[in-house]
Amino acid sequence: MKEKIIIDANFPTEIRVARLDKHNNIEDIEFSSSNKTQVKGNIYLAKITRVEPSLQAAFVDYGGGKSGFLPFSEIHSDYYHSFSTEKKSSNLVGEELKSPEITSEDLAEKPGGTKFNELADSDAIDIKAIEKMVDEKLQSDINIEASEDDVDAFSNDSAEQNKQYKIQEVIRKGQVLLVQVTKEERGNKGASMTTYISLAGKYCVLMPNKPSHNGISRKVSNRDERRRIKNVISSITELEDSKTSSVIARTAAAGHTTLDIKRDYDYLVKLWNKIREITLKSQAPCFVHQEDGIILKTIRDMFNRNVKEILVQGSEAYNSCIKFMGDIMPTHVRSVKEYKNKTPIFTKFGIEDQLIKLYQPVVHLPSGGYIVINPTEALVSIDVNSGRATSERNIEEMALKTNLEAAKEIAKQARIRDLSGLLVLDFIDLNEARNRKILERSLWEYFGKDKARIQTSHLSAFGLLEMSRQRLRPSFLERNSDMCSHCSGKGLVRSDDSNAMLILRTVENEIHNGKFDIVNVYGAASAVIFLLNSRREEISFIEKKYSIKLDLFIDRDATSDSYSIEKIKLSDKNKADTPEELQPILQDTSEIYNQNSSQQKTKRKIEKAKRPQEKKKPKAPEETASSNSTSSNNNSNTSNTNNSNKEAENQTQDKTQNQTQDKNETPQAKEEQTAKPARSKKRIPRKPRRGREQNKPAPTVKAEADKTPQGQDETT
Repeated sequence: MKEKIIIDANFPTEIRVARLDKHNNIEDIEFSSSNKTQVKGNIYLAKITRVEPSLQAAFVDYGGGKSGFLPFSEIHSDYYHSFSTEKKSSNLVGEELKSPEITSEDLAEKPGGTKFNELADSDAIDIKAIEKMVDEKLQSDINIEASEDDVDAFSNDSAEQNKQYKIQEVIRKGQVLLVQVTKEERGNKGASMTTYISLAGKYCVLMPNKPSHNGISRKVSNRDERRRIKNVISSITELEDSKTSSVIARTAAAGHTTLDIKRDYDYLVKLWNKIREITLKSQAPCFVHQEDGIILKTIRDMFNRNVKEILVQGSEAYNSCIKFMGDIMPTHVRSVKEYKNKTPIFTKFGIEDQLIKLYQPVVHLPSGGYIVINPTEALVSIDVNSGRATSERNIEEMALKTNLEAAKEIAKQARIRDLSGLLVLDFIDLNEARNRKILERSLWEYFGKDKARIQTSHLSAFGLLEMSRQRLRPSFLERNSDMCSHCSGKGLVRSDDSNAMLILRTVENEIHNGKFDIVNVYGAASAVIFLLNSRREEISFIEKKYSIKLDLFIDRDATSDSYSIEKIKLSDKNKADTPEELQPILQDTSEIYNQNSSQQKTKRKIEKAKRPQEKKKPKAPEETASSNSTSSNNNSNTSNTNNSNKEAENQTQDKTQNQTQDKNETPQAKEEQTAKPARSKKRIPRKPRRGREQNKPAPTVKAEADKTPQGQDETT
């Protein structure tokens, strides 16, 4: 089976790693975001800040935001009665480990084959092949249960030893511990800690402070393969290291040579010795070791003999992959290739479209059926439906085939979506007991690829199967989505009809005890439009019953089922009901009075300006003109008559010009006076502006008077 690992490290803020099958379908996926740092697996030098006897636990300061939670069962017995806060004590970091020797036999060994997880790797659903495989698995499981190499067997010793003491008797405040994070912070809960350090490699797990607890993963079902791996581990731990540390063979060790396992163990030993040196030089609380990044971690966990190539987008990620593969699996360095195409790598292989489907609750099956995944607060319910599946001869065969397809898809979706906690599977009812047994065993085999711990029950009489899955990290939806602002996570909102009647009933409840004149309702556009179009009669009924005016307004910030009500009384109508843009700009009567008085003053000024012009203009030019004309022309009678006629014409022209000038100046004066604030009664005389004196035309009478002597001089 040709598989590939795709690494998208084009954007350092978010790195994505996916493992694809031969059809480019997602088998497993990992995310890493710079905004959400993970501390699980990190090692810290911590100091106990509080011992809580009621919880039989301690709270430690490890340098994070919240205090870590350390149960008494997770405290190593070497820390008992060690009240010294010195960090260099031998019980804090244990002993230094030695690397194993690689012999020529290890180099000559060739990898063997194994039939592990053939059912999970197969594409088609062959019922007869599944029945045969189930019978073989039943016998192998009996051998596994009888074996002493159970991985979970070592976890009971510390619990029995802790029963002899209480935490307040052997642990004190201020004590320094080397701890490792086992669970991330969640909500108000701090991170969970343990003093039993474990370093995971590709093929084995090193526990440097847990002696004499070697083991093999239960998922390795082949009896001969388990015996071979047991001999390899025994050869590795023949040294004095077995007195202080332990090794557990992982599932990936099946089928791999002794050389591969020894190289992985050597890498972990060097890593532990480095952690030990850093711890001896550090002062609590401080950070000591960080778990491998997402790229190295996924290669370590996802890479197997079925993976033919690793495509990496991003030069830095490519270089780190080459270095890691050279240290752990040097024979597979050639499988790492750098992706340099302009098309994004996830788009090239159709991964983006598959990720979009992870947000949908419905997943379709090949035969026409489908499953519905519904995560809740208490559990995750998965319903199996037959849909359009009608290819089988009878209902029993159709139900069995659909259930087997659903079991395979459920195992895949649980890995991809990170569904954890209690899972309740509602399969299609099966009447035959053998078919029910086949479904149970097939489901267990399909979950064989999962890294999380799985516990399953038997099918109930109602077709329900309960199972639990270990929480390794937050689910896909928790990491990539937020709560809906409209429904608050319910997934449903009120219908328009129900929401409209709720608004009207709320209005009645708010106004039945008081006397109001206007009620304003602010709501979403859909609710307001529905009320105006379909609930006119109810609105008029409320208006008549309570003698109010009910107005509806659209609030753009309101959600589909939210609204607000404003109640206005008569005394407050002018202040609160009238919008600001409709209110009069001038509300103070003193301002209006000042404007009227200023207009009256401008009229008076204009009238006073007219009076001296009407009296002086016709007389002064006539007297000067007549005196000049009589003194210079006493002997001529014709010149006097001509001058009198010209003076009469000049008087009429002066009157018309003064009238037009007064008309033009009056509105300008009004506008200037209205724009200026009201002045006091004292008036200060102003000098005339030069511009206005220059622009005023010269009196025509005076000009004619000047011309008359010239004309007379010419005649004389």
